[in-house]
Amino acid sequence: MVEVTKWDGRREPFQREKVERTLLRLGAPPRLAERLSRKIEDEAYEGISTKEVLDRVYQALEEYKPAVALRKDLRTALGEMRSAPDFEEYVRIVLRAQGYRVHPNRIIQGLCVTHEVDGIAEKDGERIYLEVKHHRDPHNYTPFDVTLSAKAKLDDIREGLKRGLNNEPFDRVLIVCNTRLTEHARKYADCIGIDHLGWNVPHGRGFERLIEEKRLYPVTILRSLTEEEKGKLSEQGILTLEQLISRMERVDIPESRMSELIDETKRILEQR
Repeated sequence: MVEVTKWDGRREPFQREKVERTLLRLGAPPRLAERLSRKIEDEAYEGISTKEVLDRVYQALEEYKPAVALRKDLRTALGEMRSAPDFEEYVRIVLRAQGYRVHPNRIIQGLCVTHEVDGIAEKDGERIYLEVKHHRDPHNYTPFDVTLSAKAKLDDIREGLKRGLNNEPFDRVLIVCNTRLTEHARKYADCIGIDHLGWNVPHGRGFERLIEEKRLYPVTILRSLTEEEKGKLSEQGILTLEQLISRMERVDIPESRMSELIDETKRILEQR
């Protein structure tokens, strides 16, 4: 069996099912996804990199879904977002689409010190403190000290609540990131009851699945978007493709170029 070389140099057997799932996520019909994944598997050579496999996925699909050529893969697009405040607000947008009432960053007095939380989410009578972490490198996982800090922060806020120093009765912590927790961090989080939303975490209902379901793609998914244009959109708080369409008149980008971006955006959003 052919082995694939992962980003960190480790090898694992080629898994056609993973390729097929990627094709489905990019809009390929089930039969086409199966056929193309088998073709990619047949052409894979020993030690092929995961990046090249992904490149071949795009090449194979572009013939059938031209709009695919207009977009980056979601994992890369998320990594290219500005960490703060863009990714933090983007997380809040995604959670609102899931029915949460979400509040922005807040400074809260604990028993010992004040703490900044990255957001507060409420749903079904539950109040959740959000700890948001962003990584430009999709292979960089959120470390143990983040979970440790989140638990300490929650404990101090709860003690402050008991003393009447704040009015934030949090039920739990949710760490949201565009990658995953390290194994050490995950074990600690599971042990003390800290929840995590990340790439394919929880399995089958990860952050990327929530985005795909509502088609809440970040503007950084546009392959043709320049760094300057990205900055101008960010300045206006335009983080998603839907916002790009609805707020296009606010952006200081030439009309002809803006028309191109809107056309690309609509083609990506209409892709099924």
